[in-house]
Amino acid sequence: MQEAFVNLNNIPTHILTWGKWIEESLGDVKELVICITGNPGLPGFYTEFCGALQRELGADGHNLPVWVIGHAGHDDPPEASVREVPQLSGNQELFNLDGQITHKIEFIKKYVPSHVKIHLIGHSIGAWMILQLLKDQEIRNRIKKCYMLFPTVERMMESPNGWTFTKIAMPLYSVFGYVFFNVFNALPIWIRILLIQIYFWIFSIPKQFTGTALKYTKPSVAEKVVFLADDEMARVRGLQRELVENNLHLLKFYYGTTDGWVPVSYYNQLKFDYPQVDAQLDTKKIDHAFVLRHSKPMASIVSNMIQQNLQ
Repeated sequence: MQEAFVNLNNIPTHILTWGKWIEESLGDVKELVICITGNPGLPGFYTEFCGALQRELGADGHNLPVWVIGHAGHDDPPEASVREVPQLSGNQELFNLDGQITHKIEFIKKYVPSHVKIHLIGHSIGAWMILQLLKDQEIRNRIKKCYMLFPTVERMMESPNGWTFTKIAMPLYSVFGYVFFNVFNALPIWIRILLIQIYFWIFSIPKQFTGTALKYTKPSVAEKVVFLADDEMARVRGLQRELVENNLHLLKFYYGTTDGWVPVSYYNQLKFDYPQVDAQLDTKKIDHAFVLRHSKPMASIVSNMIQQNLQ
């Protein structure tokens, strides 16, 4: 694995790669995989998934590079970095959904040569972003297949988790969020790590994500994560039917059966409206946030999907 922060849309952005670094020559590469994260968009949560995916593909003789890009503002560079992430106030257009899409377009056009075909993985809101990327004809022409994992592409506010977020979490954050995250970050580092590990123990989350979770609790990051989530509630309403219809051959949907963001009824409605759609329902009870507990089984599933669409 290689990683660094690169400047995209004037924002230092954390990129992780397996197989080839983004600035290496891709002259001999015909296809690669790019993963667009969910929210929170910290690539560190995807290390096990993307590493396992690249190994799975390599074991079958397909040496595809795998890259993961998080969301603008969701991961601050090291303190010694010469660049800083702009603050949210006064720069909302950089961190809302439109800003995140511009951010991904710049990444693809800057680092993926035109001869390379792209397998795009979109997790949660990353799937909605993929639909928007397909509006750009230059990018659409480069796409081999899009894998929409636990896709929040419609009716987010109407979902059980959407209701909880808008009716309970957002009001609480508006009142207590700023104070909570600032008080938490004023604690000694060892206490913060201990509290995170206790939380992980309660919810059976592997300790390997402690460092990434510590970044997530920074007030400057947390506010951008919540800001994007609030924009999602406002923007991701009805299914963008024209986009889906025009790109059915490029889309592969994977729905969960225990997903509070994307109920099974959304899958059933999609299959009813588009009988020819390539949509699959999970049979392994994998969580919406699969990267926390189910990275390896999900990597096997996605590897099989990609192998079916290789040249």
